[in-house]
Amino acid sequence: MLRWMCFLVTVAILFAARSAMARVDAARGHALLKAKGCLTCHSTDGSPRAGPTFRGLWGAKRIVKSEGSDPRNVIVDEAYLARSLREPDADIVAGYTRGTMPRVDVTDDDVHAIALALEEIAPGTKETPSSGPVRGGSILPLALASASFVLVHLVLSSIPVRKRLIGALKQGGFSAVYSLLVFASFGAMIWFYRTAPYIEVWQPPRVTRWVPLITMPFSIAFLVFGFSTPGATAVAQGEKAKDERAANGIYAITRHPALTGFALWAIAHLFPNGELHVILVALSILTLAVAGMLHIDSRRAHDLGDVWKAYAAKTSIVPFAALVQKRANVGKMGAAYWGVRLGIVVFLYTAILHTHALIIGASPYP
Repeated sequence: MLRWMCFLVTVAILFAARSAMARVDAARGHALLKAKGCLTCHSTDGSPRAGPTFRGLWGAKRIVKSEGSDPRNVIVDEAYLARSLREPDADIVAGYTRGTMPRVDVTDDDVHAIALALEEIAPGTKETPSSGPVRGGSILPLALASASFVLVHLVLSSIPVRKRLIGALKQGGFSAVYSLLVFASFGAMIWFYRTAPYIEVWQPPRVTRWVPLITMPFSIAFLVFGFSTPGATAVAQGEKAKDERAANGIYAITRHPALTGFALWAIAHLFPNGELHVILVALSILTLAVAGMLHIDSRRAHDLGDVWKAYAAKTSIVPFAALVQKRANVGKMGAAYWGVRLGIVVFLYTAILHTHALIIGASPYP
């Protein structure tokens, strides 16, 4: 009898230890889902996102399609989970886009922990509903918000409209109204971007994911140098065109550094994204950047006349064109000018790589 009692106690202890280990592994799995950025594209409450929801996923049947084969049913188990993480394009769940999910570096222990976490996110589990915007509905609000974002900038800053509004509201009032409308239209564009339905226009090759990785350091550099170096094309800085040094530094590379940075951002994100909501936002920013360059040049030419002509002759809209044509000279800006700003560029690029999945909902890696 004593031996049986010892045996039962031992079994109970082993069972309890196993259960405790399973709970520890499941907790680690939940932490991995957050750390790997999975929860930015997969909800736990059934709400639609870029990828299938985790709610009720474990052990369920899913229709998947491999490249060159017919759709088939699979059971979501550890083998399927490991394949989905390590080879995300091997089996695509019906209704979702190939190339959206990046490869995830996981060990077998990681896969097991994530599997236990998914098992806990069962259909009956009470999850906190997502407090963020939910995708669905029409693409029209995003299209209108994107168009408004561009038009507000260009219309309000046009010479005839600007003069009339400043005459009626004074400079301070005009600046307040302008800022309010710009921020409102930008906020609406971002909100409707996050709620717009997924409409695939084209399916970019996976190699296009390298485009933003390579291009974004240049985009960030132009933005950092542009916003930190007052120049003749910056807001209310037109008189700087009279300064002989105004065409030095970043302005010898391009006279619209910040707008060039925005244009590069838009171009970089058009290549790897075939969804309509991304295309609309990228095209609106690209349109505003290019049109903004031409618009500022036109206003400066109107206001400054020959002074602007002399400045424009030493600079160029196209990056590096004036330097190649030997019309521009970078000048003696000093190590601090370049070093500090390049340090900020490196910091921002690194930060964006590490937070992109959490904030935007998509991994920046190929």
